[in-house]
Amino acid sequence: MRNAKLLVKLLIVFSLVFTVIGCALLANKTYSYAFGRIEEVSDDEFHTYMTWKDIDHTKYSRENVYFYSGENKLQGFVYGGSNNNGLVIVSQGLGNTADHYLRIVMYFVDKGWRVFSYNNTGVSGSEGESVRGLTQSLFDLNAALAYIGNSNELSGLPIMLVGHSWGGFAVCTVLNYDHKINAVASFAGFNNGNEVINDLGVERVGKIFNLVSRKIDDIESQLFGDVSKLTAVDGINKAGIPVIIVQSVDDDVISAAKTSIYAHRSSITNPNAEIIFLDGENAAGHEFVFCSKEQREYISRAAASWKSYKAKNKKAKRQQWAEENNFDVFKANELNMDLMERINTMFNNAK
Repeated sequence: MRNAKLLVKLLIVFSLVFTVIGCALLANKTYSYAFGRIEEVSDDEFHTYMTWKDIDHTKYSRENVYFYSGENKLQGFVYGGSNNNGLVIVSQGLGNTADHYLRIVMYFVDKGWRVFSYNNTGVSGSEGESVRGLTQSLFDLNAALAYIGNSNELSGLPIMLVGHSWGGFAVCTVLNYDHKINAVASFAGFNNGNEVINDLGVERVGKIFNLVSRKIDDIESQLFGDVSKLTAVDGINKAGIPVIIVQSVDDDVISAAKTSIYAHRSSITNPNAEIIFLDGENAAGHEFVFCSKEQREYISRAAASWKSYKAKNKKAKRQQWAEENNFDVFKANELNMDLMERINTMFNNAK
């Protein structure tokens, strides 16, 4: 009996050790898979994004610049070099590149702003073996602002921030630092990275994800230290500057009810913060929350066309399909102009 009890104890200890090690390995694999490098979209894949080759370079010229975030050299772009209305910095969403936001860049250039966009760590032309994690967008924006602060050409301009999703988190959370920022617009931003990882993990894997969630939190802490605990709401409240927060009710990535900045709106004390909640016929999802209803309808038809085209030719290329079907990249990236005008007005008033 004594030996049997000892065996049970050993099995329990072994099981606990195996579970801990197994969860740690699973957490690391999950993290590595979720936050690998991001490159430009292949021509084998369907996408509706505007690219640099799609726009008029004489009207929207850009200067390539480089700056460091930690040990990695990041690729940045300055548009509207002769504009002096102020500087709009665009922070990208996870899975996208800086060029995916060219329509927003063009809008602000047309309104007289100089625009600065960049590829985050591990994205496209920037260095980095991976994007590291959700808090990395904050590190990279902080580095971009430091670069701008030391630039003779850019440092004297009023600074406005625009971010989507990963970038929507960054543009608000960076307000916890002491950069001189005049105003912020956040599209589908989340409040804290750990909340998002845990929420999406449980939603897509089930409650079993809770076995590895703490390990993933540990990875974030190891990578980013106490910075991983900073929140967008804390930044909004600390800065007290004008902020527009845009959230759609049907966002299937950043939950309107759980992980979005909007979900934490009751904790916002900044009197200059404005929330724009898109619901009903105005609901815009996640990826195109800043785009028009007509844009969403257009890309829905385009996606159906591509699916049919690909079914007939497995080796079909996106460019070939676009040319044969008269795909209009400008319709596919049409902005919600009422929304953009509200943001532009806020920016002008905040200078």
